[in-house]
Formats: sequence, structure tokens, C-alpha cells
Amino acid sequence: MIKRLATLVILTTTLLSGCFSENSFISEKKDNSFYLIDTKEGLLCKGMTRTCISLSIIASQNGVLKPVENAYLQKITGPNYPRSLMIILLKPADNSYQATALDNNGRLYSLPKNDKTNIAWQALNDLYNANYQ
Repeated sequence: MIKRLATLVILTTTLLSGCFSENSFISEKKDNSFYLIDTKEGLLCKGMTRTCISLSIIASQNGVLKPVENAYLQKITGPNYPRSLMIILLKPADNSYQATALDNNGRLYSLPKNDKTNIAWQALNDLYNANYQ
């Protein structure tokens, strides 16, 4: 009886505090119409979502990113492969698109979704899945 009363009190308190408001059951819409690069964390994300892949995953990629190199007509070079890829994504040699700064400190950049950036995302996603799935 005491456990049941305690559970009821906790549930009532939680409901009254707003933790279970109706908005918590509605999925939040996030903009994923572009890719986001976080240069500080070394992440490529699907827009303003939490769907991100760390570029550090390519540190030992062993040629898996050939589709990216072919699309951008650039080599991902060492010793810092993640940084090399980030530079290629931010400033393609053929100027086929332009990264847009999203802040004033050079940390966040928006990349348009296009054939090249989609290839890069897919290659990183495939590499992630091969390593962690």
C-alpha cells in the first residue's frame, strides 16, 4: 500500500511539474535539409539534428573513401586524414559549392545537400556501419 501511494505521489508530482506535458510526446522536427560541419568536434551532421558521424572514423579508412576522392577529384591525405576530408568538404577544389559559416568563430558550417556531399555522407555512414553495426 505504501509503495502504491509513493508511486502515485511521484507520478502526480511529475505530471504537475510538466515533465510529461503533451509536447514531450510530439517528435521534434529538426532541419536536415543540409549538412553541418562542426570543425571543433570534427563532426559531419545531417543539418541541425543529432545524426552525426565523427570524421575521426576515417583515420584508418584504407581506401574506403575512394568514392569521395573520385567525386571531389581530390585525395584525402595524411597524416591527419579527418582534417584533410574536412578541408575538402569545406572548400571543394572545383568550387562546385560554397560552405556557409553559421557562427562568427569558424566552428559551424553549412554544406548544401548535393551529389558530392551525399556521396561523402554515404561513404562515412557505410564506414560507420561496417565498424559499429
